[in-house]
Amino acid sequence: MAPFLRIGIDVGGTNTDAVLLDTSPTKTAAESVLSWVKRTTTRHVTTGIQQATEELLQKSSVTYSDIGCVTVGTTHFINALVERDASKLSRVGVIRLASKDFTKRTPPFVDFPAELREWIYGYHGFVDGGLQIDGTEIGQIQDDQVVEQCKQLKMRNIQDIVVVGIYSPIDSVFKQENKCKKIIQRELGPVNVLCSSDVGQTGILERENAAVLNATIQRYATFIFSDIRRGLKKCGLNDCPLFVSCNDGSMISVAEAVLCPIRTFVSGPANSMLGASYLNPNSSLAGRLDDPSHLENGESVIVLDVGGTTIDAGVLMKNGYPREASAYSEIAKVQVNFPMPDVSSVGLGGGSIIRTTIEGSAISIGPESVGSELTTKALCFGGDVLTATDIAVAAGDAPGVGTVPVVLDLITISSSKDLIRQKFERIIDSVKTQASHLPVALVGGGAIISPGLLDGGTISSNSPLASVANAIGAATAKISASADVIYDTSGLSTGERNIIETTRDVAAEKCVACGAKRDTVRSVEETDMVMAYISNRTRVLVKVVGELDPGSKRIQQKAKDLSSDDTLKLSPNDKFHECHPPPQFNIQSVQAASLMLGQNLLNYHPRILEKQWYLSEIDVEFLSIGCYILGCAGGGSPRLEALEVRELLRQGETIRIVDARDLTPSGVLPPTGVLGSPMVSVERPGGNLCLDALKNMLQHLKLTDFEATLCVEIGGCNGISPLVLSSSAHYDRPMIDGDLMGRAYPTFEMITPYLYQESINDLLPVSLASGTGTDLVLHRAQSTSAVDSILRACCVDMGCAAGLVSRPLTVKEFLDYGLLHSHSLAWRIGRAVKKAQAKMSEDTIGDAIIKECGGLHAAKILFEGKITSVSNRLVKGHSIGELSIEGSTSGIMEAELRDSPGLIASTQMHIIFKNENLLAELVNEHQDRKILATVPDLIAVLDKRTGLAIGVPEYRYGLSVIVIATTASPKWTSERGLELGGPDHFGLGVQYRPVGVYSPPRSVIEEFGN
Repeated sequence: MAPFLRIGIDVGGTNTDAVLLDTSPTKTAAESVLSWVKRTTTRHVTTGIQQATEELLQKSSVTYSDIGCVTVGTTHFINALVERDASKLSRVGVIRLASKDFTKRTPPFVDFPAELREWIYGYHGFVDGGLQIDGTEIGQIQDDQVVEQCKQLKMRNIQDIVVVGIYSPIDSVFKQENKCKKIIQRELGPVNVLCSSDVGQTGILERENAAVLNATIQRYATFIFSDIRRGLKKCGLNDCPLFVSCNDGSMISVAEAVLCPIRTFVSGPANSMLGASYLNPNSSLAGRLDDPSHLENGESVIVLDVGGTTIDAGVLMKNGYPREASAYSEIAKVQVNFPMPDVSSVGLGGGSIIRTTIEGSAISIGPESVGSELTTKALCFGGDVLTATDIAVAAGDAPGVGTVPVVLDLITISSSKDLIRQKFERIIDSVKTQASHLPVALVGGGAIISPGLLDGGTISSNSPLASVANAIGAATAKISASADVIYDTSGLSTGERNIIETTRDVAAEKCVACGAKRDTVRSVEETDMVMAYISNRTRVLVKVVGELDPGSKRIQQKAKDLSSDDTLKLSPNDKFHECHPPPQFNIQSVQAASLMLGQNLLNYHPRILEKQWYLSEIDVEFLSIGCYILGCAGGGSPRLEALEVRELLRQGETIRIVDARDLTPSGVLPPTGVLGSPMVSVERPGGNLCLDALKNMLQHLKLTDFEATLCVEIGGCNGISPLVLSSSAHYDRPMIDGDLMGRAYPTFEMITPYLYQESINDLLPVSLASGTGTDLVLHRAQSTSAVDSILRACCVDMGCAAGLVSRPLTVKEFLDYGLLHSHSLAWRIGRAVKKAQAKMSEDTIGDAIIKECGGLHAAKILFEGKITSVSNRLVKGHSIGELSIEGSTSGIMEAELRDSPGLIASTQMHIIFKNENLLAELVNEHQDRKILATVPDLIAVLDKRTGLAIGVPEYRYGLSVIVIATTASPKWTSERGLELGGPDHFGLGVQYRPVGVYSPPRSVIEEFGN
């Protein structure tokens, strides 16, 4: 049988790489690459693909019929979005299926950059529909409502339409999005209608964003892929299946790529990593490096893709796939929930310009670069610009490079190589998650500039194949599929089939259906977690990959066909012109813009008038970031609530915060929040839950007015949501700078006023509201457990999330029992994170947060590393989650571990969580343990790159994180406080030991009001 040959093509901003690969298992890396080509990316990109393919085939003697497939990775689509190229972008209309005012305060396009929104916004409307988290309907699709929206779409000549339903990814019964799609097609004829559930997973705004970006580029994608197909036919590859490489390192058929081009937008970094995987013996594709003798099996590998202008650095995990960035990613500054490789960049490449002193010492290298003009401007090619490549040539490290010799004095060579080494070490350090050395794989055409010895990493030998690793990655990509399932575990016994195994089978069947060979399918990521605040619900996520099955006729046809019934048809009016190669990335301008932003943040003062803090959009962003960090991984992300508040401000409404010390002692403060699962708010934000709960409480107590609103908890979305009630659009009352938890806690009674009460009835009445017409006021109960059981049962019936208002406090009671200036603390933490982001300094984010939390005597950085697993275990009959992180303790913590020398070099931390993080402990290879922090102290897991909080729903394998802990208020560390919210309450069976000494937050109003 003829060998299964593959062509891989990767189109970059500077070069187009192509390889012809023999994937026979007996071949080594050097033997498997039959021919390869590196060409300058042409103005007409698809013509460049055709030319590269022709040259590739001319260099080999293969029979064209032996070529099993062509896989292409291209920058066409992301370029069109980034460049805001109107000739390639369609206007998009969005129809939301959302009854009862849910999601209406965060309308479609709400978080799009203004200029992109201007190009692609066509229309948006709402109709009844949507599901609860348990799969029941919030509302049914009404034919007449959809017909009315069709009239609006037709009036505006919108041809590309996205349908988005609440919880549509789990809608296997009602299929509301498909019902709406059929009505639209019945009314409007041959328009392009895209269901959001075909594009993304849970997270309504991010899924909708992805669907909109997909829809706006879909017609152009059809044109491009048809053009590539025509080019391949001109090369003689008439019947060769065409695949497209994806953002996560997998590949899809061309028919699938036309339907979902967003999956292919940024495949370059993943292709680079997959190429390194093929060349790396530590990955799943073993035996592919020229000199693997110094590498240990099973290690993660740092991959440096050295180009003409930048080095892109990422980590190849033990499973052979790139470490992913945080749970949410951005495409063209729009947040989506697609997995993307975690990549850091530095302004150093083969074309980087070197500046020297009069004596010849190098004083700077990059970020300016000659880029694609290296072959005309560099000294080694007869030009007059000193570049990093010239240093490699002059030092004898790049034989055969250039057209003329380069002679430089030793001072210039030595000082330049020192600067180059420093930049290499800095980028390696930025992606490492442990102190020990890691192997470093070099890929990319600029790899010749790399130094031989590094602090922090050991560079492997540089094969000539490394320069076309991106194309190798495209050629060796696998089919992938994932399954994300929510299980009801109440009826499962220990003898029943494991739910992870069941989910794995679901994902495997999907992978086979997408074209994988069944016996090659394997799992590369598995996560299961108990859903916060919901009894007997577990979410399981499994991702699998498998080798392409060349014998699958159905898949072969999908990879050949661009005219199937499911594929978008182009009309005669759909005319496009080719995009140019993207301009060279100007790191200096980005850094300048970031520095300006940092200076604005540094100089920003909140607006304080007559002891009232009038919020701006900047304030809301700071508060949102800080509230999620204070949530200790619980409480839910406040992002959507912050967008609601931002929209109110943009509509001209005012929102105020006040200090309780400035109010009348007898003033009434209703404590407000949302009870239930954070998983609900990511799909079903907004609605009138809290408005209805407050209205019912005021009616029940016969109150006509109140002084200010009060947050039940500062942690997570409840730190932001009461701002909507306080706005001038509703009650026009200020909100108190403070709360009743100082963090997030899981149950109703875990608030500071209860520390001073003898009976749970002192916290009652409590008002619950569903936002859909089901309301409850509970004014008396037999016990604390009875209150918790009643509220939880009602909450489940209300869709697992309900607005809550507990017995109003007087201002005096709050001053006696509450926690002051919680919002000031959240604001300061958020400001610190944004400042560090603006300075592009991830190393300082943790320190900046610690400073705002009272300094080193009050808070600590416990650990840095990468998440290696998320699992559940039983502790005294309760299902408890456990997060495992590999990495190292900080220097500060090492000083505190002198009494446990065996744990100083520990490379693993375990975090136990139940809705929120409860305990953080070090574990060494001998299973010796050292507890570093427990509740009630605050334990937060942060994204190392951004400093943003990672909540329990976002915990996933491979994320690079920082773990910090801060000391709780003395109210919680008192004997009564520990009884209610300490380790024993959660059944941890350990003694509380404070992280430090509590430092009360400083009032923003007090500081900036003078």
